[in-house]
Amino acid sequence: MRMIPKILIGICSALFALSACTSSDTTTEAGSERPTVVVTYSVLGSIVEQLVGDAATVTVLIPDGQDPHEFEPSAKDIESLNNANIVVSNGLDFEEGLEETLENAKTAGVNVFMAGDHITVRELNDEGHDHGSFDPHLWLSPAAMLEMLPELSETIGVAIGVDLSVQLETLVAELTALDTEIQEIISGIKCELVSGHDEMGYFADRYGCEVIGAVIPSLSTTSETSAGELADLKAEVEAHGVPAIFTGLGTSPDVAEQLAAELGVKAVTLSTHFLDGAADYQEFMLRMVNQIAEALG
Repeated sequence: MRMIPKILIGICSALFALSACTSSDTTTEAGSERPTVVVTYSVLGSIVEQLVGDAATVTVLIPDGQDPHEFEPSAKDIESLNNANIVVSNGLDFEEGLEETLENAKTAGVNVFMAGDHITVRELNDEGHDHGSFDPHLWLSPAAMLEMLPELSETIGVAIGVDLSVQLETLVAELTALDTEIQEIISGIKCELVSGHDEMGYFADRYGCEVIGAVIPSLSTTSETSAGELADLKAEVEAHGVPAIFTGLGTSPDVAEQLAAELGVKAVTLSTHFLDGAADYQEFMLRMVNQIAEALG
C-alpha cells in the first residue's frame, strides 16, 4: 500500500480546518437576521423605511389597494406582528380590523407605536362622525408627520438598537421642504374640497382649504351615504361653484360619477390611503396635491 506523506496529511488537515471555519463564519453571517419593523400601511411604511434604511427589514402589513379601514389580518399577518421588534400603526381607529390584534400583541409584550398618540389630533364635535370623533387621516399633512417623527425615530431606534438621529435630521429637512412646496402650490388656487369621505381635514387645516363636504360624510369608508345627504352635498357644491369632486378608496365610482354628471363638474380619483406606485411619501403627496391643483385651478 502506498503511504501518504505526513506533511500532506498535515496540509490537508489544515485546509479542512480552515474551510470549516470559513464555512461556519459564513453561515453565522448569513443566518443573522436584521431586526424587523412591521408597519400597518404603505404611506406610513415609506416614512419608516426612510428612517431605518438598511438597519432593519420593514414589512408593510396591508397591501396597496386594500382598505385599511376594513383590512383583517391572516394567521401569517398575526405571526409577523408578534415576531416583530416593533410594530408601527396609525391608531385613532384607522386600522379598524386590526385593533384587537394590535391590543393582543401589546399585551404579549410587543412594542406597538401608534402615530396618533404623538400628534395634535383633529377632533370633530359634530354628530354623525365615528372613530370617537378623532380624525385618523394624519398622514395627509406633512406637518403632522413632522410632529411625530422625533418620537417615532427614538422609539424605533431603541427597539432595533440603532441610532437614527442622522436619518431623522435628513427626513425632517425633506418633509419641511415638502410642506413648503405644497403651500406654494395650494396658494395659487381656490382650494374648496369635496372628497370621497371625510379624509381631507388635516390637509385642509394645514393649507387653508375649505372642506365643502364628502360623498360619504364619515371619517370611515365603511359608512354609507343617504339620498338626503347626497342632496345636501349637491346643494353645497352648487352654492360654492366647486369644479371637481375628489373620490377614491371606499367611494362608489358610479355614485361619484353620477353626482359629478348631474352637477356638471369633474370626478377626479385620488389615491389618499396608499402609495399606489409612488416611490415614497414625498412623491405620494406631491402627486395628490398636483391633481388637486390641476382640477381646481
